[in-house]
Amino acid sequence: MERKTQNGYLLLADISGYTSFIARTEIEHAENVISPLLETIIGKLGDMFTFVKLEGDAVFAYVPEDQVSNCSAMLELIDNTYLIFRDSATDMHEHATCPCKACKAIPSLDLKFFVHHGEYVIQKVAGTIDLLGNDVTLIHRLAKNHVTESTGWNGYVLFTGQCLARMQEDKKSFIQQTETYEHLGDVETYVMNMRARYDEKKNRHLYL
Repeated sequence: MERKTQNGYLLLADISGYTSFIARTEIEHAENVISPLLETIIGKLGDMFTFVKLEGDAVFAYVPEDQVSNCSAMLELIDNTYLIFRDSATDMHEHATCPCKACKAIPSLDLKFFVHHGEYVIQKVAGTIDLLGNDVTLIHRLAKNHVTESTGWNGYVLFTGQCLARMQEDKKSFIQQTETYEHLGDVETYVMNMRARYDEKKNRHLYL
């Protein structure tokens, strides 16, 4: 049966520092930290996106283009997802009752988002779904980039130029970078510091 090509927004939410966190901590304790954080991410993104699958330290999700009103609505969701992730991690660290390496290393974790607009085909096999297509490949390739190298940021959101153009969003508040991938060529990206946005919101709340 021929599958229908659809258009929408693809999102990958990836926990920064996961590899080193797992490598230098006790696996059982590490799982007790990572799993609740991933659950909070999936739960909040579910306000707009459809969850596709968990990919180790990353959450992959999508939303049809006609279900997104504008970039502000998506940025608000990403802000709120980052906030609940950051607050949950801080709460776990502050209330940890064991001296394990995993609990001590929680502050090293951060969260980054990748958002792209494009085409995809929904594949359904044995009761599960997955997405196929070149744009699906691209959103995953974007996780390998030069953002941290060039900015020092570990928590950020990266939109493709194609995505912002579709949402008719002003690019002035973003830092522009170009990433190059084999078989995909140059990809224009626009990046924003999520940790700075979080700190600003927290400080503003303190003085209200």
